[in-house]
Amino acid sequence: MCSPLGLVTKLQESGKSAGDFLASLELIVVDHADVLMMQNWQHVLTLFSQCNRLPSGQHGVDIMRVHEPHLNGLAKNLRQTIVLSSFPCAEINALTRNECGNVAGRVRWKESFDGVLGTAARASRNAGGLRQQFERLPDAATIADSDDVRFKHFTRRVLPRLRENPQPGALIFIRDYFDFVRVRNLLTAEDVSFAVTSEYTDPRDAARARSIFADGRKRVLLVTERAHFYFRRRIRGVREVHFYSLPDRAGFYAEMLGFLGAEEKSASSAAAASSTAVFSRLDALQLERVCGSARAKKMLAPDANSTFIFTA
Repeated sequence: MCSPLGLVTKLQESGKSAGDFLASLELIVVDHADVLMMQNWQHVLTLFSQCNRLPSGQHGVDIMRVHEPHLNGLAKNLRQTIVLSSFPCAEINALTRNECGNVAGRVRWKESFDGVLGTAARASRNAGGLRQQFERLPDAATIADSDDVRFKHFTRRVLPRLRENPQPGALIFIRDYFDFVRVRNLLTAEDVSFAVTSEYTDPRDAARARSIFADGRKRVLLVTERAHFYFRRRIRGVREVHFYSLPDRAGFYAEMLGFLGAEEKSASSAAAASSTAVFSRLDALQLERVCGSARAKKMLAPDANSTFIFTA
C-alpha cells in the first residue's frame, strides 16, 4: 500500500539505486485512478517508468534464484496491471497502452452512460427555465493544435459576450489548469472584471472571490475542476455558465448548473438561465458522460450539426 507522491519523494531523495526495489513487481493495482487524476498524474507516470527495470546493483540477491525473463529485462511483459477508475479518460488509456505490455494482451471494461442533462435541469433553481447549448469545435490539424482551436473559439464567441453584457454573474468552468492560466491572462489583458478560485488559490482569497462575485462587484468568476473537487463551495449570484471544457466528472456539470437562479424568488423575476459548452472529437469521453453515450455518438457524427440545444 503506497501513494504515488510518497514513492516519488523516496525516489528523489535516494541515490542511483532508489528505484531498484520496484524491479521485481509482478502485480500492480492502481485503485481510484480517477482520484489520482485530481492530484498529480505525473507521479503515476514516473512510478511506472521506474517499475521492472534492471536494478543497478545485486543487493545480495542470488542470481540463480531470479527468473530468466527478469534478467533479460522482460519483467514488464509478465507483470499484471489492474487500473480501477469510476470513468475512463485519455490519461488512463495512454497509461495502459504505453506502460502495460503484458504478453497476454489487455482487457478494458467500459460501460455506457445515460448522461446528466436531466439531472442538471432539475438541479437548476432558475424559475424561468434552463437552456443548455453545446457547440462543436472544428477539428484541429493535430492534437497539439486542439488547445489553440478551443482558445480561439473562446476569444471570438464568449469573450465579446462577457465584455458587452453589463449584467454580472458569468461563471466559467475550466477543466485543465493550464487552460485556466491562459484564460485568466486573456481576461486580464482585455480588462474584464473577474475573480478566480483555483486549486492554488488561498482559502481566504477564494472566499473573498466568491463573495465579491455574488455581490456583483466582479462580473466573471473562473473555477477549475480540481478546485471544485477539493472544496465544493457553494457559489451564489450565478446567472449563466460557460464550460470552457467539459468536466471529467459529469456530476460537476450538474452541480455548476445547480448554482443558476439560486437567488431568484419567482418566475416573474427570473429570465431563462443559459449554459454553453464546447466540445470536440477529443472530448468524446467527457461528452458521453454528460450527454449520454447514444446522444454523444450522434453529436460526434461527421454529418452532425455544430450546435445542439437542450431546454427544460
